[in-house]
Amino acid sequence: MSDRPIRVLVVDDDLATRLLASEALSAEGFDACEAEDGRDGLDQYSRHAPEAVLLDVNMPHLDGYEVCRRIRKLPGGVATSIMVMTAADDIEAVQLAFAAGATDFLTKPLNLPLLAHRVRYMLRAGAAATAAREAAARLARAQRLARLMHWQIGAEGVFAWAGDPLEVFWPDAPAGQTPPTDLLSLVHPDDRVRVAVMMDSLARHQLDYRILLPDGGVRHVHQDADVELTDRGMVLIGAVQDVTEIKQAEQQISQLAFYDDLTGIPNRQFVDRYLRAADRSRERFAIVIDLGLSQVNRLPHAAHDGLVRAATARVIEHVRGKDLEIRLDQAPRAPESFDGPTLVAWMGNDQLAVLSTSRTSATLLARALADSMLRGFRVDGHEIALTPRFGVANAPHPVSEIGQLVELAAAAALEAERSAPRDIVVFSEQVRDQRRQRTAIARQLASTLDLAAHEPRPDLAVDYASCRDPGTSRLVSMHARPRWQAGVRDPRACASILEEDPGLRHRLAMWTLREACCDAARWAANGDPVRVAVEVGSSLVSRAAFASTLRELFVVTDIDPTLLELELVDLPSGEKELERVAAALSVLRGDGVHVTLARVDDACSIRDLRRLPIQTLRVDGTTLDRLGPQFLETFVTIARALAVRVSATGIDSPAALVALEPHVFDEIAGAAVAPAVSGSAMSTSRRGDSVTFPPPSA
Repeated sequence: MSDRPIRVLVVDDDLATRLLASEALSAEGFDACEAEDGRDGLDQYSRHAPEAVLLDVNMPHLDGYEVCRRIRKLPGGVATSIMVMTAADDIEAVQLAFAAGATDFLTKPLNLPLLAHRVRYMLRAGAAATAAREAAARLARAQRLARLMHWQIGAEGVFAWAGDPLEVFWPDAPAGQTPPTDLLSLVHPDDRVRVAVMMDSLARHQLDYRILLPDGGVRHVHQDADVELTDRGMVLIGAVQDVTEIKQAEQQISQLAFYDDLTGIPNRQFVDRYLRAADRSRERFAIVIDLGLSQVNRLPHAAHDGLVRAATARVIEHVRGKDLEIRLDQAPRAPESFDGPTLVAWMGNDQLAVLSTSRTSATLLARALADSMLRGFRVDGHEIALTPRFGVANAPHPVSEIGQLVELAAAAALEAERSAPRDIVVFSEQVRDQRRQRTAIARQLASTLDLAAHEPRPDLAVDYASCRDPGTSRLVSMHARPRWQAGVRDPRACASILEEDPGLRHRLAMWTLREACCDAARWAANGDPVRVAVEVGSSLVSRAAFASTLRELFVVTDIDPTLLELELVDLPSGEKELERVAAALSVLRGDGVHVTLARVDDACSIRDLRRLPIQTLRVDGTTLDRLGPQFLETFVTIARALAVRVSATGIDSPAALVALEPHVFDEIAGAAVAPAVSGSAMSTSRRGDSVTFPPPSA
């Protein structure tokens, strides 16, 4: 804060008045300077920048009114306190002075003893006015930044803005754009009636609506209004805030949380929230569609995504009806606010769900959807046929809790087959019992694996198929397959359990690896070293700890890593997973582990095969039967081009063995070569009511 005295400029063409005023002010501690007319006054003002000006009205060349107006236009002039001096009876001069921007006035002749007091008072008032202006400017700026505009409806019912609403809602409005005189003229036509009712009620309220700008732009706003009683009656005051960005952020959050990234339709989280908020008294049904994408030959990532979108679009096409909001990439909304009769959602794991409150027969709709899927899909130049299966569940019967609707439809889908007429299963008590049995089997297997981690189990063992050199009949390797004796006569049920539960599938694969390593180490110690082959899925190999866990297993079981063969039963589904699998297998191959790609088919990409550190390509008999001699020729050609070994498994008949004769295979396994043996006794003995698990899938 400056210690210099306050500078006051005295502008008057009368020398006596000028001198007397300057002396009186100087005597009170002011720094007085003088000007003899209006032009000189402007010059002195620019030179000295005074905090206050005493200004005579009637001067030659440039009168006091014009001087006052010009000072207000100069830098800092708005904050300068200006006191005009007029004749005592010249009321019109006072009015003109205030119109020109004067702060206060004095009448002549001057009361010199009070002059300094009047100037100090004027300065204090000017400082307060300046602070008020600055506060108002800051408030206006803050309101613009907050996109906030105030208004009021007076006791006479007249609407008035507190400022220019275009500065808040349309800051890029073209110059000369006329501001709207009332609020309703800005409100979107679809919201206008609702807003008008609330405004006419003159009651306290909160309201969300849209405004429509002259250029067609739409903004979302939130309005708060309250009632204030004045001596003139009731006044409604309110504030409208532009919340468009907040709404967009909410939509983005909703999109991330409740909508599938690929299809843009609701996801599992949306369905769960929707069912929790649903009317329990309304009848509804759910159809779960297992698209069976894992049954399709491996596709490039882009083609896979295109197939998902194409299949989803076809389902939407058949259930959409008049509800045009059901579509790919639909506008997000909160699950609780969804009020349409039908919902299509992506549940993950290749599953779509259709939930509906319409009176359409769920079974008939499922049949129509199944028929529509008979037409193939053309995606990125690929002709693709899907073999989906469908599960149907109705509420309230037989579902006691509506939140289980989709879960039970999914359970019914698991009981379906991938061809008509068993491709559609309606949930029933029988399905419920089957589901309970599968759950019990899964728990039993999990418990068996828990116990087997600490001690051998008589009900869980490993069988081996001999893989031999067809030229010399020399034993090349033993192919491990877990066998569980649990009173389960249906291998399909066990396969479904492992398909549903990747965690359980991985646990079984790791147990098999451990047992196979133990057997190989024991056989080697007995002087009969032989390589053991264990099938693993790419999703297990891609796990960060897979390679290190297997290295620890080598130490625990004391196995030579060269006696282990990893059979990769599928190619990784994406680029990143392919990189992780290749890295893990490279580490293990460096340790001496043999790496084989098992079950090669016509979907395998040579580019992907080259990126994996494989040493053997293996094909199974089922694939050879399905694809025929031409594929067999191609398979052998690819293997030779990659300089890898060639293997065949599942060769169970003499005819299948004969089909291989035109080609040179390094190893062959199957019933036509040698029967399976037990790892514990190296015998052909088998136990009744046992299940040999199918190979783990991805």
